[in-house]
Amino acid sequence: MSPVALERVALKSLMLLPRPVLSRLAAGVETRGRDHLDPHMRFLLALSSAKPTLNSASVPEARKLYQDMIALMDVAEQSLPVVVDHQVPVEGDASILVRRYRPENAPRLAPAILFFHGGGFTVGGVEEYDRLCRYIAVHTNAVVLSVDYRLAPEHPSPTGANDGLAAWRWLLDNTAALGLDPDRLAVMGDSAGGNLSAVVSQQARLAGLPVPALQVLIYPTTDAELKHPSVQSLGQGFGLDLPLLTWFRSHFITDPAMMEDYRLSPLRNPDLADLPPAILVTATDPLRDEGLEYGDKLRRAGVDVTSLDYPQLVHGFITMGGVIPAARKAVDAICDATARQLKASRV
Repeated sequence: MSPVALERVALKSLMLLPRPVLSRLAAGVETRGRDHLDPHMRFLLALSSAKPTLNSASVPEARKLYQDMIALMDVAEQSLPVVVDHQVPVEGDASILVRRYRPENAPRLAPAILFFHGGGFTVGGVEEYDRLCRYIAVHTNAVVLSVDYRLAPEHPSPTGANDGLAAWRWLLDNTAALGLDPDRLAVMGDSAGGNLSAVVSQQARLAGLPVPALQVLIYPTTDAELKHPSVQSLGQGFGLDLPLLTWFRSHFITDPAMMEDYRLSPLRNPDLADLPPAILVTATDPLRDEGLEYGDKLRRAGVDVTSLDYPQLVHGFITMGGVIPAARKAVDAICDATARQLKASRV
């Protein structure tokens, strides 16, 4: 058994302790009040304080740390009848991987979710999110297509956004061949992936392409400047700290003028009319305020927004469902809301 697998077994065993015990153990090492959080989450944060941070490592080391972290906490792998890798052409005479997951109970003409992983545009990928995407496919009965967009610093912004739009074009061009319902195509992502989901929705409209039927924005970053109040008030002690946010930004923004670009800061787009309905997911998170502001701005533009708020959880919870019961419950609720809206969008 690998060290990560052993650590996962040990962590899951610790998480079986009674909730009051976990709260007391967490309180014994916490340097700030977090008693509003789920006890399992508090205990996990207390344990993680002894681990190296991503921004203390080189980029290759950070990618390995992130991979191990997700492997430690994510849901168990589920078997699916169809898991296929596609190579999708992107700018620069290159291609990116898009992995397709088709669950057993998907209808013949299935809804689909184009999924963008998180990781500050710098870490993460299709492999790290493989178990989560399998889980989402099973729990929505939708085909999930996970996009391995290119990462910074090798490929700074707006490469990720451009790759995302290329993946959307490819999906539109291949719905019939893949057995997908063109009227029930969604975008979904967490953190940086939530940003890309919002950006693809905007850029598809600007390019004159069909827009998604739904955008699922899971604690998205919507403004690159890191100036919203929650960045300061929640930027320490809740997993995603301000130094890590700044480290990510130093890799994917090479030109400060990019902060104004809607492909990086979708919140700054003054015209959000005619965008798809949104499911907006928030938590106790430094990105909370910019996510909420984007939701409010969508509503003012006439876009239907469903809010799912999880103040007892923190940024990154979507890949913690294997060890945090409340995180698993939240992922299930996101899947249920997505499935309902995709079913309702059928024409």
